[in-house]
Amino acid sequence: MIDLLGHLHPILVHFPIGILVIACVMIWVQAIRKTETQSSISALLLLGAIAAIMASISGFLLSNSGDYEKGDVLTHQWWGIGTTLCAIILYFFQAYQKIISLVLFVALAITGHFGGELTYGSNYLFASKKKAIPTKELSISAADTTQQKVEVDTSMEVLSSVKNSPFQQEVLPILKSHCFQCHSSKKQKGKLRLDTEDFIKKGGKEGLILHAGNPLKSHLYSYLILPEDDDLHMPPEGKKQLNSSQIAIIKRWIEIGAPFGETAESESLHVMSLQSQAMTIPSDAPDQMRSLDLSVEPANEEALQEAKNQGISISPYPSSNGGLSLNFVNIKRLDSKIWQATRALQKQVLQIKLTKRQDIQVEELLNFKNLQQLNLEQSNIHDVDLENLRQLPHLTQLNLYGTAISDQGIKALVAMKALKVLYIWQSKLSQEGLQALKKARPDVTIVEGKFQFSPPDTNRLKAIK
Repeated sequence: MIDLLGHLHPILVHFPIGILVIACVMIWVQAIRKTETQSSISALLLLGAIAAIMASISGFLLSNSGDYEKGDVLTHQWWGIGTTLCAIILYFFQAYQKIISLVLFVALAITGHFGGELTYGSNYLFASKKKAIPTKELSISAADTTQQKVEVDTSMEVLSSVKNSPFQQEVLPILKSHCFQCHSSKKQKGKLRLDTEDFIKKGGKEGLILHAGNPLKSHLYSYLILPEDDDLHMPPEGKKQLNSSQIAIIKRWIEIGAPFGETAESESLHVMSLQSQAMTIPSDAPDQMRSLDLSVEPANEEALQEAKNQGISISPYPSSNGGLSLNFVNIKRLDSKIWQATRALQKQVLQIKLTKRQDIQVEELLNFKNLQQLNLEQSNIHDVDLENLRQLPHLTQLNLYGTAISDQGIKALVAMKALKVLYIWQSKLSQEGLQALKKARPDVTIVEGKFQFSPPDTNRLKAIK
């Protein structure tokens, strides 16, 4: 309950600001125009003072949550307390309202500025200016190989400046632009800091976030590839997201051992990531290792428009010439009319997103023979539906997060020969079932997330073995 009150601070703090600013404006309007609005001003000041007290209490509780560095919070905290006291004084001493209102207005601005720095980072208001405090610089290499400089907090551990330092040159700039807002010396969401080597290796309250050589076991990477509306996805929904190239750089850095200093790698992570994405599988490789040629014939414009008119969101499939991704998020009801609108696009569709739906008819999905990625998270999919989905010959990625899939569906999952990535957390799969699935399909990357397992179906597991 105390944590909840603390987390209400960002909401509560805006209420007194608005009320007190209006009260200050009314005080000066009354003085200039010689109008009598003192009763309204007094009511606003009383309400604003009470709201300021509540905001101060919630702010104090939030400062003790462990998400913020104590020293950085103190300045904002004391200015907030001072502003609250100023609002109370302004209510009781009407004879000095003009002078006190000016002080209050300035105090509101300063308090808000320090609060903004805690939330959005140092010098967020004047981002183009250099920091006034002493800084240490780390050299980084941009994608175009031009040399730039990034300034970091004085608490940043400075690693040796070398040419082949992938962390400094390519990983650090990504962390700085996307993660430092919540995970640095100013603020530590989940008690996690990402601005020094020691803190990255230490992890947060959920444990280690980095397992050198294993990206999928490293939350620093695995949380990036979760669906954006998932509670564990990082950065949180609504924040500036990493692009595919940046995610690939972090993945590659972890794969080569997550080095923080000089390495023997002669190529940049950016180049290596692009090369690994562009790698093709030899023609003599087993069928289950090959992926569908992503070059498909472009869809008919009239067919595209017809599907869009039905409310289907259509976008190009990444790394494909002519491939399409369909998202049914705006569709209220999946009926025959909706599916009919996709008939002429079935050859081009390589990805379908059907999240949080309870009206999915799996039989309709079987018409998309080239389908490679299917997102069915938090939908009405059950074990019996997997028997149908196994008929999709090129399905390489399947998201079953938050569904009713249990141990009874393991046999069908094992039979999906093209499957390479499976999202299965928060389903009804048991711990024993998961281990049986991993043993039967070691070639499949299984993203477990924060798994809460169900009791095992012993009969089903015996059948699999």
